[in-house]
Amino acid sequence: MNKNTFLSYLILLLIVVSVMLPILSWMLSALGINCKSLLSEEGFRWIFYHLPIVCANKWNVLCITSVIGIGGVMRSGILDRKENSDIKALYTVSIVLVLLVALLMVCALHPHSPLLSVTGEVRNSPFIHGLPIVFIWCVIFLSSVYALQTGRIKTIQDFSDMLTYGIRRFPSFIVIVMLLSFVIHCAIYIFNIVP
Repeated sequence: MNKNTFLSYLILLLIVVSVMLPILSWMLSALGINCKSLLSEEGFRWIFYHLPIVCANKWNVLCITSVIGIGGVMRSGILDRKENSDIKALYTVSIVLVLLVALLMVCALHPHSPLLSVTGEVRNSPFIHGLPIVFIWCVIFLSSVYALQTGRIKTIQDFSDMLTYGIRRFPSFIVIVMLLSFVIHCAIYIFNIVP
């Protein structure tokens, strides 16, 4: 079984579980088991209210952004350097990386920074919560700088292709994370699990 076949079966399995969860929740609540039914009035309200929230949760955003970042790195050519002109581009990327890290540190560690928590700590602050996405966007930016320096990006179409390459190459992962997120949120609702 190749990777694409496995991912297709996994998507199908998650779709079946997504369809069966409302029926299972209804059956369990009808049997008197302490759970909430997705087929009740409250359940329908929950689904319609939380579906956009589930689709836009941090794991889905992180997955989509990661796929864009991976595609950007792959398309930029930074992983398959072959020419000496690529060395100059690596130096440029290194300088930009140092500047980005310095900028982030100044923004995050300044005593009155809005990126610190209410108590003035880095721990559990907006900076820490946003760091994974900021990191991925920095990778995308650095890949773009590299691709510009090496001539792999010549037009706006090249740049657009670089940013969408990961989504075109790994669409199954986005669908799997969204379906898995839906299943997990439904299970949390059905079984009253406090996250």
